[in-house]
Amino acid sequence: MVNPKSLLAASVRKVLGSVTHVITADPVVALTFDDGPDPESTPRVLALLEKYQARGTFFVVGHAAASCPDLVKRIAAGGHAIGIHSWDHRAFPGLSSGERRRQIRACERALQPYVSRLFRPPYGEQTVLSRLEAFAMGYEVVGWNLNSGDWHESRPSVMSQYLLDMVEPGAIVLLHDTLFDKGIPAHGVDPEHQSWPDRQAMLDALETVLDRLRGRYRFVTVPELLGAGRPRRTFWFKPTLAAA
Repeated sequence: MVNPKSLLAASVRKVLGSVTHVITADPVVALTFDDGPDPESTPRVLALLEKYQARGTFFVVGHAAASCPDLVKRIAAGGHAIGIHSWDHRAFPGLSSGERRRQIRACERALQPYVSRLFRPPYGEQTVLSRLEAFAMGYEVVGWNLNSGDWHESRPSVMSQYLLDMVEPGAIVLLHDTLFDKGIPAHGVDPEHQSWPDRQAMLDALETVLDRLRGRYRFVTVPELLGAGRPRRTFWFKPTLAAA
């Protein structure tokens, strides 16, 4: 007999939870790339993925996508998934409800017909209300459980070793094919962390991971990962910074 409390908890987690990884025994991992596309660095990421027969998921900023539609088309043609990362990468907790919806819709239009129903808020920041808005708009919010730290770490060996040590089936990895705001959010950064807009360190780390895990893991898109097991959803919120 199904426990009503368990059903209620599952329903609440479905509405408010953000996917961080998938529970599965299959050796599958989702590499995700935020902030692009960028005409210089994104093609280099695509070339690496093609070299190692890997697929990724690109959470795209609409403003950037609108200036290079052929690159968006190239991402889709490579078998990769494309999700929404807002229109101009402003943190959602500081925006009005109407502006958050406008950001998602504008990005959605810029990515047609290639966009999937996946959304990652800028900086991974959201409130309960902004999560509910994304749900009402039909979007699955996707976080991560492995953070490469590639916006502040300049040593490829540190990034790659961390990912190699921590990777497990069902993981979702956070990477950046570019840094839309050069790694400096409007609300500031930890002063101990210097931003590294140059993507060479990330590219070197990515190639090391792809090479070392070749034959041990398959690198799939987030939609493919979601079909490989049970999505794990976490309540992923921060306090509201401004009126909703």
